[in-house]
Amino acid sequence: MRQVFTSPRLENAERVAQLLRDAGIEVKLRHGRSYRGALRGNFSYRDQARTEPQPTVWVVQSEQQPQARALLREAGLLDSTRNDTGYRLPAFRSEEADAPGDPARRRAFRLKLGLMLVIVLVIGLGFISQLGGGKSPGAMRVAKTSVPALPAGMSATPDALAVAVLAGELPKRADQAICLAIDGHDPAPSLLAALPATPGQVIPLSQCPAADVPRLSIADYQLRAGARNGAGNISLARVPNAGATPVVDTYEVTLSAKGWRVIELL
Repeated sequence: MRQVFTSPRLENAERVAQLLRDAGIEVKLRHGRSYRGALRGNFSYRDQARTEPQPTVWVVQSEQQPQARALLREAGLLDSTRNDTGYRLPAFRSEEADAPGDPARRRAFRLKLGLMLVIVLVIGLGFISQLGGGKSPGAMRVAKTSVPALPAGMSATPDALAVAVLAGELPKRADQAICLAIDGHDPAPSLLAALPATPGQVIPLSQCPAADVPRLSIADYQLRAGARNGAGNISLARVPNAGATPVVDTYEVTLSAKGWRVIELL
């Protein structure tokens, strides 16, 4: 005889035995009802104190064992990947659902869930920082406060006004260059892009490559009280080299429908 099935539940073993008998296979049920005389109504698969032998199903004729195993495999009661007489516990509807795992497994599950939440949080923060240009709020505040504050009564120079003031001041040859500052700091990229094409170079003042490169500085844009259309005064300082004394000219500026009008004051 060969054992083909075992289960802690007697009724499972009885059903498997009946399944094989219906297929014409002679089987013997050991540790069945005659062993204890009744079913255990309070049975549980997690019962670690079980001492009595489990019900088992045996095939009497050895030549019928392959047929029996095939039937059990088709019914999902036998693991086909194993070489021994292992089995899967059948999912009969009369069985109660097994309770959740032991406390250790529950703790491990909660730990894994917590780690996953932390990973998702870190990824989310990284995505948000990329949307903000890769700078933290503190870094952006430092960048903003690093720009020198304008003196009282002065206004920031608009790009279009700076372009008008610089008319005729830009390099005219490829071997010429100027270093430029607007309101005491480097010109904005938008201003550099708005300047007319020139064969020479217009370099931000902080990147001026040599002391002998001429420097231009536009500053002190002061709106006239009560005036409209940006009317006011602005200054342009010219420095032939790093050690020279600046030559400052003041202009009267007005914004019209045709653009900025720049008039030098005597």
